[in-house]
Amino acid sequence: MQDQLIHCLTRLVQINSVNPDLSTTGQGEREIAEYIHHHFQLLEIPSEIHTVIDDRCNTTAILAGEDKDRILLLNGHIDTVGVEGMDDPFTLKKSGDRLYGRGTYDMLAGCAIQMALANYFSQHPCPITLVFTFVADEENMSIGMEHLVEYFLPVLSVKPFLGIFLEPTEEHIGISHKGFAWFEVEIKGLAAHGSRPEQGVNAIFPLSYALKELETINQELATEKPHPFLGHATLHPGLISGGSAQSVIAAHSKLNWERRILPGDRQEKLDGELQRVISAVENANGDQKIVGRQIFSRPPNESSDNKLIRKLKQAAGDKDYCGMSYWADSALAAQAGIPSILFGPAGHGAHAVDEWVSAGSLIDTYEAIKKFILDLGD
Repeated sequence: MQDQLIHCLTRLVQINSVNPDLSTTGQGEREIAEYIHHHFQLLEIPSEIHTVIDDRCNTTAILAGEDKDRILLLNGHIDTVGVEGMDDPFTLKKSGDRLYGRGTYDMLAGCAIQMALANYFSQHPCPITLVFTFVADEENMSIGMEHLVEYFLPVLSVKPFLGIFLEPTEEHIGISHKGFAWFEVEIKGLAAHGSRPEQGVNAIFPLSYALKELETINQELATEKPHPFLGHATLHPGLISGGSAQSVIAAHSKLNWERRILPGDRQEKLDGELQRVISAVENANGDQKIVGRQIFSRPPNESSDNKLIRKLKQAAGDKDYCGMSYWADSALAAQAGIPSILFGPAGHGAHAVDEWVSAGSLIDTYEAIKKFILDLGD
């Protein structure tokens, strides 16, 4: 089975599935979606390609098991980040236990595991129905998962009892992960010649008050009771822009920040933090004007420990539960009423030039999910 897994991963890595919204080297997910679709066709498992927009595509497949009314959702994203700075990123290279290449760890390995599970259960009895899903654009705006939730999941005969999202978790069961929100404030001043600042209103100086307030909020978050698996909520400034020339008093500036959200964080709290930043600028010296808004958000996810998840935990070697600081598409499945967890192989270097996944962990993760599925027939 290891040879089959590595074969699938080799072919997946060979296909350029870089997200085109993140890098000019990206071509979209159509080619990799078609390859996966062909894999299921060869196994005579009904499969479909779903065009989200242009060449941004999902692939789904349904393997009907002995119990048609018990559906397990398996999910992986087929887009990757860019390959800048990498040497031959679309060729899988093996060094000891490490399999190098773009997307090996995040998360084409999880997609290869799905394909290998389809191979096995196309030839052996499966006690439940398996729904395999491969989605576009997780690395950016998750339009693939949004499309899946809106158009594919509602037409299933019953709602899946669990979703396993094969993100890299070092073979631990990820029962929670953070969400995030993006915020923006714009400060408007009045342009003037640099030699006559008294005739203008500088829109850049007030940014210092906004940054100071963000630093204070972040420090306060660090003193709150930590989540048992996720630690503290955090925020960080991500973008600053403003001005038109060095010799001109800046008439405009903009500050963007990201807030990482814990399960239980209320929207009112986030709104209050934004208002604190706005007030800090409004109360500063000067005639500047400020507007602020939340521009995008994704929710956190947390699954309750239960008999079903404990069964998967046991199949995976009974490792401790964990929480992931990153966001994942599982939150959108959970919003749709499908309890969802993260579980995937060990490795290193998500989004980095030295990305790799452990070959041994690849097979261990496959075996754990296979055992979990078979145990559901007991």
